[in-house]
Amino acid sequence: MSKRPRPNHIFSLQRLGWGIVGLLLFLIALLIGYVVGFSQAEEELAQERIQTQQLVEQIKDIARIDESYIPTPKPKENTQDIEIRRLKKELQELLDKEQSDSQKILMKREPVKPHHEYAPKDKQALPPPPQKRPIVTDPKGAKLVIIIDDVSYAHDVKAIQSTGLPLVMSFLPPSTRHPESARLAQGKAHFMVHLPLEAIDFNDEESVTLRIDDSEDKIAQRISTLKQLYPNVRYMNNHTGSKFTANADAMEKLIRVMKKEGLIFVDSRTNGQTKVPEVSKKLGLRYYGRDVFLDHHDGVANVKKQIKEAVEKAKRHGTAIAIGHPRADTIKALRESKEILREVELVGIEQI
Repeated sequence: MSKRPRPNHIFSLQRLGWGIVGLLLFLIALLIGYVVGFSQAEEELAQERIQTQQLVEQIKDIARIDESYIPTPKPKENTQDIEIRRLKKELQELLDKEQSDSQKILMKREPVKPHHEYAPKDKQALPPPPQKRPIVTDPKGAKLVIIIDDVSYAHDVKAIQSTGLPLVMSFLPPSTRHPESARLAQGKAHFMVHLPLEAIDFNDEESVTLRIDDSEDKIAQRISTLKQLYPNVRYMNNHTGSKFTANADAMEKLIRVMKKEGLIFVDSRTNGQTKVPEVSKKLGLRYYGRDVFLDHHDGVANVKKQIKEAVEKAKRHGTAIAIGHPRADTIKALRESKEILREVELVGIEQI
């Protein structure tokens, strides 16, 4: 006997029941997730509220500090300060213009000739004679000092050093025409300062030149300034100075000041009537004076002739002082005269 098939509506009810059960499970799971998520969100929101509250409190603290701070007002410039600043600016502009103009003039100027030391308007004039000195019997050990005057620029220093000889550089004090001369002397041994002194006739003098009517205080101030610019200097020789060195009162003021500063004056002998020997003796000092000008006439041959004369004088008197200038002819002649210069010892002033 066969079984009777179940009606289709029974199967439909079963499927519907399972579907309802699944939906309920889904809704329960969704509800549980919502509750859990809401709880976590609530916790995060609470933390954010706490952080926000802390930030608000910090802002309030900063605001209270800011309200209690009273800034110090910037002092207003008075009329005098404004005027001083304006004058400083104008002065700097004038100095810059003066230096620029001086450099332009310098580029147009012809090189100063050696005879400017004693006869600026007579190119054929012979230099004033040296002081008469006793003759030594033994020429061995003769010493010669060669001073190169008017050293003002880096190319002068380079040219002098290119000779490979121990020459003594005499630097002109710095001016707008040659502002770096004091700096160039730094680290150099046996250098001198080429001190500008009043000439009888010279139309291109240095910006600061001592004159015969200057007071001893003014001379002292100038020498003190030069000592600050050239702290290691021990000797100074005159640049021009044909009028100054021939005036006993002026030279006594100068040498007295230099003696107090521990400095020694070397006479370039730009005037045959120089009073430096008698003033030096009066003040108990040894006299140092130029024996030979190396380049009072142009030409390498003429300079070589004078170098030979300087060597002969050193051998005749035991010592000699020669003065030249950083000119091309002079530098070339010195380079080519090393053989004859070996007959004497080239030294600094302090070694004679």
